[in-house]
Amino acid sequence: MANERNEKTEGTESEKTDGGRKEITLKFGKGCVGEEFKGRDGEAYKEILVPNVDKNDTRPWQTFVVRSNQVHDNQFGKGMWLKLPADGNTTLHRSTVIGEKPDGKKEWGTEKTVISNKELKGMMEAYKERPRESFKDKMAQKKAEATTKNEASKSAPKQTKTKIAENAL
Repeated sequence: MANERNEKTEGTESEKTDGGRKEITLKFGKGCVGEEFKGRDGEAYKEILVPNVDKNDTRPWQTFVVRSNQVHDNQFGKGMWLKLPADGNTTLHRSTVIGEKPDGKKEWGTEKTVISNKELKGMMEAYKERPRESFKDKMAQKKAEATTKNEASKSAPKQTKTKIAENAL
């Protein structure tokens, strides 16, 4: 009995069991949540944007849709979260240009990809793996640049007003 309890309470923050079913918690910013809309079945849904993993990728972000009641505000921050089954899959949609119309406008289509929810979690949290500079590091770098410029200006010979006046004549 004690082992069963330990197995249920163990696990990472992202994978927890709920009645024997493992779930993954996706955490993301409020900017990744689209407007609520009604589906054909009458239910309310929200579109979730998935940022591109590669910082240099300029294609439109991929999206997926979940029921509105699955998306929750983070109690302690500015983010949002939702839970998905750990062993499930999600279909991602991305708008892509498939050609050009005769009038010169781009013709858009939808590219669909099915990925596991574990991969989706990695994609949603890829920003955490990118190297970031802290404000303190940037300030230290700026101070170092300023001191080297200051020292360089002190060591350079200063022009006197008379030399400037002579050059003007």
